[in-house]
Amino acid sequence: MNTELVPSELHAGASWGRSSRTRTPESTRGGWWDPSLGRLGIGESRCAPGGAAASFGAVPDSVRSAREFGAENLAAWGLTRLAEDVRLIISELVGNACRHAVTDEPPERTRVTLQLRPFPRDGAVVCMVADPEPRGPVRVEAHHFAESGRGLGLVAAFSREWGWNPVDGHGKIVWAICGSDPF
Repeated sequence: MNTELVPSELHAGASWGRSSRTRTPESTRGGWWDPSLGRLGIGESRCAPGGAAASFGAVPDSVRSAREFGAENLAAWGLTRLAEDVRLIISELVGNACRHAVTDEPPERTRVTLQLRPFPRDGAVVCMVADPEPRGPVRVEAHHFAESGRGLGLVAAFSREWGWNPVDGHGKIVWAICGSDPF
């Protein structure tokens, strides 16, 4: 993939209220977020037919581990055609959480949780990353030669829709839907 071909001014931005027929009731944190899967300790993971989750420390090695976790679950759900896009989105969302999830704890004890929920009938998957930082992601316009600042633009380019939800007293959940057909 040549990221220089991705325009810096994308029309697909964060979404906060657009409805989707795969959403669970809004009383569920983050729309699709499963609170029972969100209680994993660092280093734990759990897979089920309706979703999978893993928690990582906010350290650089977690990005690779999260990508591998995502690819394994996509294969199990028969959604391998989404693997490259989902790997990129997981890299950006987990990487941002590891960089910006500021707590009083050391990074290896700051929990970043990835949840995936497949929608095989729609050929889609939603990727969600929770971290303890309450501030939402900020998309910046990176200079053409900048070494960083393009991550949320990539998320917007490689997902159908993305956004974030604050979780009162527990940080936020940033999510992205991958799949080719709109809901």
